[in-house]
Amino acid sequence: MENNKENFNAKDIIDFLWKHKKPILILGILAAVVSSIVSLMIEEKYKSTVTIYPTKASAVFYSEIITENQEVGRFGEEAEAEQMLQILESSKIRDKVISKFNLMQHYEIDTASKYKYYDLAETYSDLISFSRNNKGAVIISVLDKDIDTAVMIASYIADLFDSTKNNIIHERAIYDYEIKKENLITLQKEMAALQDSISTLTSQGVVTEDGYEGLVLAMVNAKDASTRDLYLKKMEMTEKYGGLLNTLITEAGLLASRVSTMSFLTNQAETSATKNISHQFKIEEATVPIKKSYPIRWLIVVVSTFSTIFLVIVLLLFYEKIKELNLKSKNNS
Repeated sequence: MENNKENFNAKDIIDFLWKHKKPILILGILAAVVSSIVSLMIEEKYKSTVTIYPTKASAVFYSEIITENQEVGRFGEEAEAEQMLQILESSKIRDKVISKFNLMQHYEIDTASKYKYYDLAETYSDLISFSRNNKGAVIISVLDKDIDTAVMIASYIADLFDSTKNNIIHERAIYDYEIKKENLITLQKEMAALQDSISTLTSQGVVTEDGYEGLVLAMVNAKDASTRDLYLKKMEMTEKYGGLLNTLITEAGLLASRVSTMSFLTNQAETSATKNISHQFKIEEATVPIKKSYPIRWLIVVVSTFSTIFLVIVLLLFYEKIKELNLKSKNNS
């Protein structure tokens, strides 16, 4: 019974299509002709792409011990790729690209329209896109009616990424550098004051504990009274200020360590604040398209034709159902 029902249904469908073959064929052919004409009127566009990977580190580190994440040759992961996409999609890059290639005119945006900037942004988003592939690389894709322009825009955006990210880092890093530089200057002044105090004490004959033993030995071995008196005065000064000298020397040693550390940190901050580095590995330069990428005319014709035929069939089914319902209504009455 089930097979008979299926055969019956299939036969009904074939009969229905055969019955209405004329409007289906006419409208199908008409749709194919119209979609062909429309597809020929659509402006051809060429696609250029650049493939880049983000770096893991965003600065050059001077430390002798570098962690895995600080290695300049390490490829970035998902977080870095997402950051790269955010920067590429930002207005900082979009505005520069629009200005560089005069896209308002190039995209033939109506400058008299009050929505011209909205139209420009929408056209930009439609023709210039950024995405990640399944390997984590970021793809810059540019569609344009001119092959050379597509290639130039794609290359320019890839180059803009580095300068834009460097500017973002510099804006923040400059404050860090200025603070560290002020701290370094303060520590250097403290060190200079300590050294002056130490020099003053040593110029007056004050020596360290080890030096005091040498004074005693020199005084004992002195051959004349004047030399002995000289050593005695140094011993007296050491006995009076030796403790202070030792304290100052200890403080100077600790401060020297802080100065060294702050000097390293200041140099690191200065690099981050002033130096430009690359934040990408360019895997593939902007490709020169061999043939147009848009529109795919055969696809437009096929989709349009089959969509029209499907819509015609649905409307005919709906029409037949209404006729059937009207006939039943008349019979019942």
